[in-house]
Amino acid sequence: MELRHVLEIDPDIGLNDYPIFDEEYRTALNQKIIDHFWNREICTETISLFRLFMRRKMNEIMPYWNQQYEASRVKFDPLKTMSVKTVSGTESNGTVTGAGNTTSKSNGKSRAVSSNLPQMMLQGNGDYAEAAQDNISETTAEGTSGETQTNSNAGSVDSETSGYQGSAAILIAEWRATMVNTDMDVINQLETLFMGIWGTTDNEFEGARGYGYFGIYGGFGF
Repeated sequence: MELRHVLEIDPDIGLNDYPIFDEEYRTALNQKIIDHFWNREICTETISLFRLFMRRKMNEIMPYWNQQYEASRVKFDPLKTMSVKTVSGTESNGTVTGAGNTTSKSNGKSRAVSSNLPQMMLQGNGDYAEAAQDNISETTAEGTSGETQTNSNAGSVDSETSGYQGSAAILIAEWRATMVNTDMDVINQLETLFMGIWGTTDNEFEGARGYGYFGIYGGFGF
C-alpha cells in the first residue's frame, strides 16, 4: 500500500509525538516526510504496524538530529576568526582628616616713672617719685581647628578587537563545508520503513478495474 492511500484511511502515521527541537517546526517536517514518501509503498502489511515502526524510529533518531537542528540555528560570521573584548576599570576612594588645637598665653608688665631733682633711685614701691604708672597685662588665647576631605574616583575602559587571519577564500570554503540539510538527513533515516517501489499516482486503471487490469480493450489502458 502506498503512503498516500494509508493517509486516506488513517492520517495518524506516528508523527505526532516524537521529540523535536521546536514544536512549531513539527508540521513543516512532517509535511516534508509525507511529500517525499507520498507514492512509496510502506514496508508492512498493516497500517498499525507501520505506525508503530514510524513512531519508534522517530523517537530513536530525533534526539540526535535535534542537536543538529540547534547547531544549525547558531548564527556567526564566517570571516571572523577572533573576537577579543577587554574591560578594565579603576576605582579609588580617599579620606583626609586633620585636627589641631592651639593655645597661647602672654604676660606683660611695665612702669612709667617721672621725678624732679634730686634724682634718686626708687626702691620698693617707688613712693618717692612725683608720678608713677604701672601696667600689668595677661593674655590667654586658645583655638581648635579641624578639616575633613573625601575623594572618590571611578572609571572604565572597554576595547574590542575582531577580524580574521589567513585567506578569506579558505574561510568561506570551510564555512560551506559546514552547511547541512538536516531535514533530508532525517528523511534518509526513514528509508527502511518503505519498499523500493514507487507508484505513479496515476488513477487511469482504477476506473477500469471491473474490466480487467489492462482495461476493456485487453491492451493498455487509456
